Amino acid sequence: MQGLITWWNQCCRSWHVLSLLMPVMLSGCSAPLLPPAYVSASEREALPDAKLISLLKQDWALLGNKRLDEPTRAAALARYNHHAYLLICRYRADIKAAINEQRPHVLPQGVTFKQDGFPAHLRFREVYEDVVPAQDVEIESLQDHFTEPGLGVPLVGVIPAGKENKLDRHHFAITSRGTVQALTMVVEFPNGKDNQVCIRLIPRNRQSKFKVGGVTYPLAADISATIEVYWNLTRVKEDRMLGMLRPQELRDTSGLSSIDSYNPKKIPVILTHGLLSSAGTFDNLVNRLLADPVIREHYQFWYFNYPTGVAWTISARYYRDSIRKVRNEVDPHHTNKNWDRMVVVGHSMGGLITHYSQCVEPWKMLRNRNIGKLDMDDYMDARYITEPLPFSGKQSNLQKDYYFRPVNAARVVYLATPHKGAPMAQYSITRWLMGLVELPQTIVQEVFNIATLQQDMLLLEPSKLTEWFTSGDQLSPEGYSIQGLKGLTVRNVPTHSVIGDRGRGDTPDSSDGVVPYWSSHISWGSEKIVPADHSVQDAPETAEELKRILKEHLKSR
Repeated sequence: MQGLITWWNQCCRSWHVLSLLMPVMLSGCSAPLLPPAYVSASEREALPDAKLISLLKQDWALLGNKRLDEPTRAAALARYNHHAYLLICRYRADIKAAINEQRPHVLPQGVTFKQDGFPAHLRFREVYEDVVPAQDVEIESLQDHFTEPGLGVPLVGVIPAGKENKLDRHHFAITSRGTVQALTMVVEFPNGKDNQVCIRLIPRNRQSKFKVGGVTYPLAADISATIEVYWNLTRVKEDRMLGMLRPQELRDTSGLSSIDSYNPKKIPVILTHGLLSSAGTFDNLVNRLLADPVIREHYQFWYFNYPTGVAWTISARYYRDSIRKVRNEVDPHHTNKNWDRMVVVGHSMGGLITHYSQCVEPWKMLRNRNIGKLDMDDYMDARYITEPLPFSGKQSNLQKDYYFRPVNAARVVYLATPHKGAPMAQYSITRWLMGLVELPQTIVQEVFNIATLQQDMLLLEPSKLTEWFTSGDQLSPEGYSIQGLKGLTVRNVPTHSVIGDRGRGDTPDSSDGVVPYWSSHISWGSEKIVPADHSVQDAPETAEELKRILKEHLKSR
């Protein structure tokens, strides 16, 4: 009878895991990528373009008047913004039609586009595939919609794949998926001339104010629309299951990326997602953080995206390589102190990647392993960071995975991280799912290389080889990686944990539904319990805690 009860409890837990996975497995049906660009002929007849521009010019003159009373100024600003919106809707439709029909000239004589911050030789159509009024973007994936009032029309500039570097050579986008830019459009009338209309596209991350005559206005902004379009455009959320089961197919989406071009004046915040997830999992968190002007002014958010079917010790290698590569490109002499103030944030398995990459002697993860006939105690030495391992005849990535210098982060944040493992990794449904993972050929070759380092030696037992290379086994509390992580020393930097208790208030006996408190809890740093499940990154309380941490970080040196 007891055996039957145990079997039933195991089945219930397995179905709980499956219920968590089903929304991900069935994902893929999404809203249209972008709202269509269309303006009816009757609408243009009711208010011709020339009349619309004339109304804009009248309000432009009022907005530049210092002596205008506030009610009149507010009314003029509202009219101006509304008419500017109508104008960009019309020209967006014209430009889209021109692109499709290969017509180079579509704007009326005297109307020009000016892209602030662009190289002078670039034209609008050479960079943007589309400019979408933020007002037309339907917010579906985000829980909140943040806007800022001001002058102009917030736009989302859509930049197709391969043209990111035309904007800025330091724009790190998700490869082959295209990117976006937050813009504010201002319709300007240079020198008050009747025949000149300048439509200025101003990157919102570079400029927040605009002067009209003798009056300075804040530029209008829509923070959420840009984020919504970005994750819709990249479609990485739809790749979550593919990233676990077919990691090889997501090579072009892996690595470090950012919505904005690199800004050397801001502190990098590196966000790393977990199993069966993608960088898009941070959309609500970043949306809420960027709504705070202090955070927006001082921080730039970067995403480490990776296929999650591969062992997290291997993904951690790509994580470290990606950070090193980006810094070497944007700060080749390592003189920018903002990189020395970098903050790293990891959710779930991404927290393990972050944790491991902060270890000062990572090679000690191998301390309890029997590699063939060798005693690994002889190789617990930092010199093998640069010197070849004596048993590594083929110089495999084994050395890169366990002999490295830690990431030089100034502050670490863990979100629902299973430092001591996740019991769900041992459930039958999870192990069945992990059995479906097809490792990339490069990693299969790596398994072979490690298994044949010497003629009479195998790394671990042959039946355990794949345990080193799939993420599921590496999340088990009894797995070699979790066991090896225990006791490793991490860099002494401020550390914070955010842990969910599903609103039950039962900590320390709590769980977020996937990771129990005893696994998320660590003995160092601060800890915040929030009423959330395993997706703590979506909880408003988590965003508030991150704001507190990042503002505290600004005060530290």
